[in-house]
Amino acid sequence: MIKALRNRILIERRRVLEYFAEWKIRKNKVLWANLQEYLKKTKSTGCGYIDYWYLYDYVRKNKPVEILECGTGVTTLIMATALLELEGEGHKVGRITSMDSHREYLDMSRDLLPEPLKKYVDFHCSDLMEDFFSIYRGIRYKDIPNREYDFVFIDGPDYKSSLDDMLTFDFDFLYLLQKTEHPIAGMVDKRVSTCYVMQQLLGTDRVKYDPVAHLGFIKPSTKNHLLPIDTVTPSLTFSDSFRAICPTKLIYSRK
Repeated sequence: MIKALRNRILIERRRVLEYFAEWKIRKNKVLWANLQEYLKKTKSTGCGYIDYWYLYDYVRKNKPVEILECGTGVTTLIMATALLELEGEGHKVGRITSMDSHREYLDMSRDLLPEPLKKYVDFHCSDLMEDFFSIYRGIRYKDIPNREYDFVFIDGPDYKSSLDDMLTFDFDFLYLLQKTEHPIAGMVDKRVSTCYVMQQLLGTDRVKYDPVAHLGFIKPSTKNHLLPIDTVTPSLTFSDSFRAICPTKLIYSRK
């Protein structure tokens, strides 16, 4: 009974958040029109208005110049619109490096993107590979362009191992992080295992997971913020994360 009530409250909180996110996007007439046209034609499952608003708002407020998008699609349109608006206000021109392992989706995203937005996006198709950091293994894009990224949005790739079909995590943020002293921030869409691993490696003060929005947030970090593995306390709980009634737990299931 208590578990059912908690789930019901969580669902209702997300519904309210989705409503207000859509309302805020509707207020931007150009963005809303382009988004609806894009959604009519795309074959991508996309994200949701919560994701769209958080992304748009983040780019507008933080003005990243180099963005890495892991998984091209509707969110490419959202972030490119924010970059267009920022340039119009006199800020430095930004760029989205949009990665995908499926040529079909990449080409579709490029074709559907409104012409004024194409200058802000550099599309890259890449194979996937497994990578390792201490006891952790994950999946990343093989051919990420070497750039000084400010922000990473993670909505791909598929993070199940090709060797044994087991759940791993998205390695792309960690791949960039362990090589740089330039601060990189991140947002993770619904990839709970990725949030969990990054919280273990960066600590609870730098990585949060919001169970209502289904989003993970990584504060600007560098390789110097990586914690020694022997200081990490194994746990299935996202300590000190945003919580909705109860702790958010990583649920591991082997099918």
